[in-house]
Order: sequence, then structure tokens, then C-alpha cells
Amino acid sequence: MIKKISEKSCSYSVFVSIYHKEDHFFAVGIYPTSEKIVRIFLPTSSREKLYEQISNEFTDFKLTEKYLPIIKDISKLYNGKKINFNQDLLELSINRSEPLKGPVANEFDLEVLQLVLKIPRGTVTTYKEVAESMNSKAWRAVGSALARNPFPLIIPCHRVVKSDLTLGNYGGGVEMKKELLKKEGVKIKGLHVTKK
Repeated sequence: MIKKISEKSCSYSVFVSIYHKEDHFFAVGIYPTSEKIVRIFLPTSSREKLYEQISNEFTDFKLTEKYLPIIKDISKLYNGKKINFNQDLLELSINRSEPLKGPVANEFDLEVLQLVLKIPRGTVTTYKEVAESMNSKAWRAVGSALARNPFPLIIPCHRVVKSDLTLGNYGGGVEMKKELLKKEGVKIKGLHVTKK
């Protein structure tokens, strides 16, 4: 049961809205003071599993329906729809101080996320190409930065693949990555992108 909250109630560090669509549960975490997104959770088939993930990341959160429109839009992306999303809603910050600690780990991660945010729908790039665009050879570090991506689906880390065009890892599993890309029109055979 989701409890309603008042606009003035800001004693919780993060507000979370959950949306159930077909067989999936989606969630978004937002700082109530800035109204910026600090976490997008990949969909799960279990409400209990989603609650566990939220609890593992945020010890101090409250459920609200206030941000349902945002998470509904994000669910459309998961289902292959194109949406116009206001990127200013993302807390692209590396602020390390509490209580409004930024969700991005460091400057390198921030640069990676900002580059990946620009990858067009229906295309892929490689970890190596992302690194090279940063004048770096640290393509493994790019993979690690994307594994920490707090904004999956909006920052489309699923569009980054290995140099041999095999899919590579993904927070929701390789099958989810494959399905996301296929819904965007990327040609895949097995676990390999066939046309870049």
C-alpha cells in the first residue's frame, strides 16, 4: 500500500514512486527538496524484489504517488516507445556531502554518462569508442562506470556493447539488454549486434 505524502513532508531523504505495468514493477527515487531523480530502478517481475533493491540503496525513503507520471514515461522507454524526457530532472551531480549526496561516483563516471546520454536510439557504440572519445584507453573503466549508472533507460547504457559487437553485461541481465535494443530496431543475432 502506497502512503500519500504531503508537499511539506520532507523528513525523508528520498521519495520513491512505483508503477506496475503488465508483469513489471518500475520505480524512481527523487530528492524531495530538489525534485531531481537520483535513481531509476530497472523493472522487476516482483514487487518484493523491487522493495529489496530500494531498501538496499536507501535506508531513508518514503513511497509516494507524486512522481508516477515520471516513472510511467520511463516504462514507455522500456517498452520501446520514444519519449521526450526532460534531462534536467536527472541529478547529474557528484556532490559527496549528505543529505543531498549526488548519485554519480566521480568525474570520470559523469563524463561517461554524459557521452552515453547522447547515443541515438536504434544505434550502438562500444566501450572502447566511448573511452576514445574521452581521449582515454580505459574502456574497462567505462564498463565499470556504466555498471554504476543510476539512470538506466534514460542514460541508455544498454546501447554500449563490446568491440566485437557482442552485447556485454547489463544490470538487468543480458536478455533484457537484448530485448531493449531489439525494441529500438537494432539487429541482433544470438547475443551479437549484426548491423551497427
